[in-house]
Amino acid sequence: MHRPCSNPLTVSLDRRRFLALLGLAAAAPREAEALEFTDAGRLVTDNRENGVRILSAQGEFVGARGAYYGPPVPFAQLPKHLINALVASEDRRFYDHWGLDPRAMARAVWSTLTGRTQGGSTLTQQTIKEIYLKEHSPIVRKLLEEPVLAPILELNLSKEDILFVYLNRVFFGGSAYGIEAAARVYFNKYALSLSVLESAMMVGLLPAPNRYNPHRNFELSRDRGFRVIEQMVEAGSLSRRAADRAKQQAVAIAPSRSAWGGVYPRGTQIGWFARWAEAEANGNSTPEGRQGTRTISTTLDMKIQASAERHMQQALRRHAGAGQIEEGAVVVMRHDGAVVALVGGRDYRQKEWDHATQARRQPGSVAKVFVYLAALQEGSTPDSMVSDAALELGGRPVRNFDDRYLGDITLAAALEKSSNTAAVRVAMRNTGAVRALIRTMNIDDDPEGEAGDLALGTYEARLVDLTAAFASIANHGRMVVPYSVQKVQDSAGTEILTRVLPARSEIRQALAPRHADAMRQMLSGVVERGTGKAADPGFWAGGKTGTTTANRDAWFIGFTEEYVAGIWLGNGDNKPMQGVSGGGLPAQIWRAVMMDIGRGS
Repeated sequence: MHRPCSNPLTVSLDRRRFLALLGLAAAAPREAEALEFTDAGRLVTDNRENGVRILSAQGEFVGARGAYYGPPVPFAQLPKHLINALVASEDRRFYDHWGLDPRAMARAVWSTLTGRTQGGSTLTQQTIKEIYLKEHSPIVRKLLEEPVLAPILELNLSKEDILFVYLNRVFFGGSAYGIEAAARVYFNKYALSLSVLESAMMVGLLPAPNRYNPHRNFELSRDRGFRVIEQMVEAGSLSRRAADRAKQQAVAIAPSRSAWGGVYPRGTQIGWFARWAEAEANGNSTPEGRQGTRTISTTLDMKIQASAERHMQQALRRHAGAGQIEEGAVVVMRHDGAVVALVGGRDYRQKEWDHATQARRQPGSVAKVFVYLAALQEGSTPDSMVSDAALELGGRPVRNFDDRYLGDITLAAALEKSSNTAAVRVAMRNTGAVRALIRTMNIDDDPEGEAGDLALGTYEARLVDLTAAFASIANHGRMVVPYSVQKVQDSAGTEILTRVLPARSEIRQALAPRHADAMRQMLSGVVERGTGKAADPGFWAGGKTGTTTANRDAWFIGFTEEYVAGIWLGNGDNKPMQGVSGGGLPAQIWRAVMMDIGRGS
């Protein structure tokens, strides 16, 4: 709640009319937009820079992309020494003027005309510029626009409201707009807890946020804060003794959580999920719906995300050297496709490229699942027999991974041991059905190659799509499309996009339930007795291993009764790994994540 001004003047100026009055109609960036002068709360959110805030499924703030605005801090909760530092440094006569300071304005205009940069605008003028006039000509803004608008704002808002709006809007560098965002980015604390020195450093950022950014140059930022403290002494808002004590205060700068245009207080590895959620929200919004600062409520589960990050990092740290592994990716989703965790690579700060949702890699033996599903659709059963004998295709031998050949075996046994020769034989009988199923499951619109290529997975697919295909199997054949966005709100908190989950009868049946359930049991055999034994979490699970030629890719994708997860390991430049196969490290990572989920992470 903000104190109403004592002498309100109800003013709502149409921006286009105002600019036309000044002969500047061409500069109006939006049509018929009213300038707000009476509502401090709306001024905090009006006309914000474009950006998104990402919330987890539990409502936790986990990241921001583009402009990062923290929750507005009420004036009563702003530290008094922060207010004093701001006034002493930026506008010492703030409480005495009516929006304009003629002497300071004259200095600022002269510096602009002579090609130099010097402050001079009052905090009231700076507030108007921050909200409405940033893209306008400096000369026109200082000579015409600010002198007209600043007194009007002063007539409508109290001094406290102007300070409230300014401190919750101004840019502090590091993608942070407003004091709350800045306090979290630089000190990992709430604004109300800022010390005198920390407040002075924040105010010291304002003239040159990038230059005085403490993440870039702590000493320069601290020295600038010392200068602001001296200005407080000069202004009479801080005693010499208190100033000397303030300069001795300990300052702990939070590690930078910024990467690729985003800020992630819970860790930069969330960046891949945030980018994907933003892309999904954009894809379901109009251009107008992408303006300003939006809040995206997502499906992200931070406990599961932390588990996925931890186990992938541990595996890479222990085995990257010997295995010559550079990258890894994880996707975890519920059976309905809600993605609860996503890790797109080794280090988001180093590479923005997402191996979970962007990279297309050969799936290797994971592709056998679709070969056997097609066979089930064509009338086979898990107990149908197929030959595992040696095989040549096009004059070249088809070899099993272990160079063992068992003769006639069931389809279930062939999947469990990941027989290459059996899978190729089954694909040769059902090539068209296999190709159609790959398209139906949204894995590849036009899978290249013949029966051997389809059986051995030499076409390319994304980890997120393969994981969703396994989710469709776990979901008794109902089609699963992965998603991350639950709702989107604009700067004012109005919902502009809401996910409506379809009724079960409205979900497309990608597979007949009996075929999906038969495959569920076949995949559980892979974990119980086959190549996926290292993934066994100690409770019911099914999944499939995959390894490509020369160990360039290693996969494990599987599900429990509640979750589906996909793991990939490999190198961005497609170099071979050493001794890394799907039934080894990927299966172990999968098991660790699923066991964490079973324990509640």
